[in-house]
Amino acid sequence: MLHIIKKAKYLSDYKIELHFDDKSVKIVDLGNLLKKAKNRFVPLRDIDYFKQVRCDGISIAWPNGVDLCPDVLYKMGKPISKSVRRVKSSRPRRLTRRKTASRIRA
Repeated sequence: MLHIIKKAKYLSDYKIELHFDDKSVKIVDLGNLLKKAKNRFVPLRDIDYFKQVRCDGISIAWPNGVDLCPDVLYKMGKPISKSVRRVKSSRPRRLTRRKTASRIRA
């Protein structure tokens, strides 16, 4: 199955948070892969260059044209549990009368 990366976010060291089209979010650590880097992958050892990772609409890529197969990244990735993800709300939660009354009594 072809997976598509919708969003990529640099985390730390050689770790990237990837958001896939099936709504899964995984963390991929490319540190071990880059220890053996050759040819066009060598610049990725430089952490400042590695941070320039971008999502190209299908996978992740760097300015020198290096990209990685999204299916391989999907298999390499460690899933982030939903409880760990930060939920961003567009509006603040409102208290119901019952909750408000119980807070006043407490």
